[in-house]
Order: sequence, then structure tokens, then C-alpha cells
Amino acid sequence: MSELETRLESWRAVQAWLTWQQRQAAQAIASLETELATVQARRPPPPPPEWKVESVRTASGPKALRVHQGDCTMAPGKPTGVEQVRRLLADGVEPCPYCNPDNALGIST
Repeated sequence: MSELETRLESWRAVQAWLTWQQRQAAQAIASLETELATVQARRPPPPPPEWKVESVRTASGPKALRVHQGDCTMAPGKPTGVEQVRRLLADGVEPCPYCNPDNALGIST
């Protein structure tokens, strides 16, 4: 066998070993992805925020439209704190007519 043939065989062996390594890595990744999906499926969803603000985009930026309790399903909203909700309600932002965040906070609007 010539030196050139020997080098070619060596590189083919390296290529075969790398192909085997790639298959091993792909199998390990697939197994871990399956395990992670199983763990995430068992994990309970995070609790809803206490309060959220429904807003609309305007030319001057977002504008608060309504305030909701965190578990209200009537509209999507951005999570916010109780002080921000109190401020918004005091500034005349409409409370949700379904979840009544103003009543929950003891604020009459």
C-alpha cells in the first residue's frame, strides 16, 4: 500500500468515527429534548399576575384602556402592580366591567 493510500484510509477512518460521534450526539440531544419536554409538561403553569392593564397603541405611544384583575380572561394585558392600578383608576382609566378590579381594591369609580 502506498503512502497516499495509507493517508486516505486514515482519513476515511477519521470520517467514519466523526460520523459515529455525530449520531451519538444527535441521539443524546433527542433524548434530552424528550426528557425536558416531559418535565415541562408536568410543571404547573405560572400563576397569573395579580393585576393587568389592557392598552392600545396610539401615535404618542401606548395608552391604558382598562384595568383587570390578573385572572380576568376578557382581555389580554400587561402585568402590573397594585399601586399602578390604583393610580390608573384614580386617573380615570376604566375598570373592567366583568372582573371589577375597583371593587376588589375597595375603590369606587
